[in-house]
Amino acid sequence: MSDDHLARWEKIFPWIERELGGRITRRERQGRESGGRYAWFVDLEVKGRELKTYVRGTRDDSFSYVEVYSTAREAKILRILHEQGIPVPEVLAFHDEPQAAVLAHVEGRDNFNLVTDPAERDSIAEHFLEILVQLHAVDIRLFERAGIRIPESPEEVALNDLDVWQSTYEAGVREPLPILTFACQWLRRNVPRSKVDPVLCQGDTGPGNLLFHEGKVSALVDFELAHISDPMTDLACVRSRDLYTPIDRFPERLARYSELSGREIDFEALYFYNVKTQALVPMALAPVMENLHAGTEHAEWIAQNVFYLRTTAQALAEAIGIELEEVEMPEARPTRFSNYYDMLIENLEQEQSPAIEDTFLKNRMWFASRLARHLRHADRLGPAFEEQELDDMGELLDKRPTDVKEGHRQVDRLVRASGSDRDAEFVRYFYRHARREESLMEGALGLCEGAQLSPLR
Repeated sequence: MSDDHLARWEKIFPWIERELGGRITRRERQGRESGGRYAWFVDLEVKGRELKTYVRGTRDDSFSYVEVYSTAREAKILRILHEQGIPVPEVLAFHDEPQAAVLAHVEGRDNFNLVTDPAERDSIAEHFLEILVQLHAVDIRLFERAGIRIPESPEEVALNDLDVWQSTYEAGVREPLPILTFACQWLRRNVPRSKVDPVLCQGDTGPGNLLFHEGKVSALVDFELAHISDPMTDLACVRSRDLYTPIDRFPERLARYSELSGREIDFEALYFYNVKTQALVPMALAPVMENLHAGTEHAEWIAQNVFYLRTTAQALAEAIGIELEEVEMPEARPTRFSNYYDMLIENLEQEQSPAIEDTFLKNRMWFASRLARHLRHADRLGPAFEEQELDDMGELLDKRPTDVKEGHRQVDRLVRASGSDRDAEFVRYFYRHARREESLMEGALGLCEGAQLSPLR
């Protein structure tokens, strides 16, 4: 991260001392676990006692949705939930520019993948579902004072969140992605019509966005994307997070939520919200991908983008009811540069990384080695993939494009002009495209490596 980007945050630390009436004794910047935002663990001495806090800053401007889903909005939501007895971190103070919430320390860990005892995993998952039911029982009118719009009709319930994502995505990109154009059109054509009592949805809920301690959930964390919607939205989010941090036996968890809440699982609505949940990740990342630079979490964003392009295509296929065929991959063709990438990866991973002790810098080196692995695949497979992509687009367009970028523009225009009769054809193409993109990150996908959507039934 550049010195200029970090310099604007320096003023918040003396402000924290003044606001909380203490002296900072420890300050540690959080790495990958921050989700790509600026965040620190900050301890203070206040009147002879230690006060542990977590400073949750905002994302950088390339995440265009933060204009709506701001850290200030999240802090207001947390304050309401804390008042209602939902286990969330207490907001101790809020800084306006740059936006940062100073949160009280909550005892617990966040890496559910490290819990290996089945009984402990089940205990945490059960408690999480109990808390999710409590969250969904909070009176939604309370959130009007946080500036959250309360949707009324089934269409508003289903689409108010999509309106935010689609508008900020379209305003933030120079080159639209045909799969996202298609997904938005499909969602607007297939809105669930059954009346539902909307709830506050966390919007990115599940293991990974909760803290746990001694077999129980100590807090739900990360309400950045919270909004009023159908509770099936949060169940789709749990399924999405299950890709990274499996909650185990997902259909059983659905049934248990239904039992605890008294709500039936609306599987047709769940298919709809699953498409939306998968598509929101590449929609959020599309402007970021157009503005990557060395200070970003570049390899992680590339990995998440290509991974969720694939799961979006799979979710669409699931909702439409079509089977997807395995994608034929060409043989890798080493070039005269291929050996250089091998040497670079060996230097980064076997020489440089082991010598780094600082947690944040070690994390940065991990991104660098993953980026090098991506480039190694691109060197050996990129040209063949481009040929396959042009052939695929030629089948859709009835004329083979001269280059990939112009071909994607033409496909996007075709998607906008087409009706539902070509849905299956488009989804199969999107899946082939996504699988090729994902294969260029194999060995560098991080927690995405090998992950598949859990069955719903």
